Amino acid sequence: MSNATGLPIVAALALLAVPACTRSLHDGPVGYAQTVTDWDGFTNLFRDGKLYFAGQPDADALGTAPDRGVKAVVNLRTPDEMTHRVGFDEEALVRELGMEYVSLPVTSASFSVSDADRLKELLSRTPGPVLIHCAGSNRVGALWALYLHRHRGFELDEAIKRGKRAGLRSASMIDAVTRIAAQTPSLGE
Repeated sequence: MSNATGLPIVAALALLAVPACTRSLHDGPVGYAQTVTDWDGFTNLFRDGKLYFAGQPDADALGTAPDRGVKAVVNLRTPDEMTHRVGFDEEALVRELGMEYVSLPVTSASFSVSDADRLKELLSRTPGPVLIHCAGSNRVGALWALYLHRHRGFELDEAIKRGKRAGLRSASMIDAVTRIAAQTPSLGE
């Protein structure tokens, strides 16, 4: 059976299905982050679809991340924090477990639009769940809010509200999101 152009209907339907199969995390729907209670070893663990937002995981929690399908771990902590406050080599462990490791150090003073752009790039090329963490999920929530505003077209107030559901809580990080959002256009891709 063929349509008017001679292309078999089955082939036409297959072509329509391709975009759904190649959707990235960046393209997926955005809900409100929910607290995750069935994965031990985290501080402040939240989930929105295939994204996990968290405070510092312990080594055992990271060891079970591949079982949950996690493909990449994004660490927002500074190198100094990792050296002096974490008792294991997170990057080596994540890579040994077969996941991608991305270091994206963020502080309220260093936070910039390029951080949200790097997150967009990662989410655009990663098909499976991503774990994004800092010490307590505050910086994670700020990055999520800025990403939602800049790359997903959310109004700033709504983006900050959703960032708070992912751990954003300090005035300094909320101010940083607001400052950066005022300086850069929302791309709303």
